Amino acid sequence: MYFPLSWKGRQYLILEGSPGDTYSVPFSVSRYEPVDLTKGSSVTTKASTALIVKTKPGKMRASSVGAKSVQSLAPELRLEKLTYRSATEANQAKQKLEQSSATAYVEYDTPVQAFGADAFKHHQWSLLNTGQKKGLKGGDIGFTAMQKRIAKKKQSTTLVAVIDSGVNPSYADFAGKVRMDLGYDFVNRSKTAWDDNGHGSHVAGIIAAGSDNTYGMTGISAKASIIPIKILDESGAGYTSDLVSGINHAVKKGAKVINLSLGGYASSKSVESALAYAKSENVLVVAASGNEAKKALSYPARSKYVLSVGATGRTDKRASFSNYGTGLDLVAPGVSIPSYLADGELAFASGTSMAAPHVAAVASVLYSLKPTIKATDVESILKKSAKDLGSKGYDTTYGSGRLNADKAASYIK
Repeated sequence: MYFPLSWKGRQYLILEGSPGDTYSVPFSVSRYEPVDLTKGSSVTTKASTALIVKTKPGKMRASSVGAKSVQSLAPELRLEKLTYRSATEANQAKQKLEQSSATAYVEYDTPVQAFGADAFKHHQWSLLNTGQKKGLKGGDIGFTAMQKRIAKKKQSTTLVAVIDSGVNPSYADFAGKVRMDLGYDFVNRSKTAWDDNGHGSHVAGIIAAGSDNTYGMTGISAKASIIPIKILDESGAGYTSDLVSGINHAVKKGAKVINLSLGGYASSKSVESALAYAKSENVLVVAASGNEAKKALSYPARSKYVLSVGATGRTDKRASFSNYGTGLDLVAPGVSIPSYLADGELAFASGTSMAAPHVAAVASVLYSLKPTIKATDVESILKKSAKDLGSKGYDTTYGSGRLNADKAASYIK
């Protein structure tokens, strides 16, 4: 079953729950209709009223070509957003800018959206799978063993940027775990990235919720400190331009890890520039593969600059909804994962959105054990420590395998 789509404004997706779903609390993230993720979306590009322009080194953009507003996205990358009154004006401006000798490239500001699926009521099997609820014993990330391994080791606080719908830091499990002072709301242009959707809080809880405090759940990384960066609105929708700004902001604020539990259909040169910049600054970017059950990764998961993550279920098999294919790096638990919503309620959700933060969290553990470690080394450790699933060695269904937190931590001496 697929959920309906509706459109609003500059052709971005409003994600609606299916009438057949049951939820423990109100929660409306969903799957979308299947599309060919190897191709761009002609619908969204034709309808866009905004452009992203990259200027060549040493050049200045000659004109805004009638734009009603101009916004600098990332000065270091020479990227600007030009907004027009109509899609027709934007299309005409794009043609003129493409003819300018000062333009490196120009592209439409396309939609991105949160990845999520159904809600469930189960336990944190992803941290300890004893075979409960018809699961496979040992089909977890090895969290308990990792905790024992690192218990007496010195650990430093690690900043993890969650680029999503924001975070609500007001409930007990997030006490001292969210750096609202370092975050930003690019949707409302506000310094405080409050969550009005729930998706961002759910992701952040998987990474960094407090543990052993008698409250609702246990986060994976005790020393992770979340930088909330809001680029998705209350419906879970956003734009490429804000994603570029969000990545740039995360790097500037000192994030070691960036989690992207979101994506779209079309690739973006401006996002590629931002991701390349993050990698050059020794930042590991983790991205969800997408939930269309397609043999093709969503974007930015298919970027060469990110660590792409698919989802597994209780039996250590690929989740039915999880995208897979060329470029998939790892898989991690992503079915029936509990965490918080914006109002502080616990909800159990499924999606590659829930798998990616498992990997981001373990990456932050490695950084906390060895703050000077390189992002490329963290990525290498996560891959070589993963439990091989499916065909022997790397395969496009499971990548390098399922996340193994304990074995990954064993590489840090």
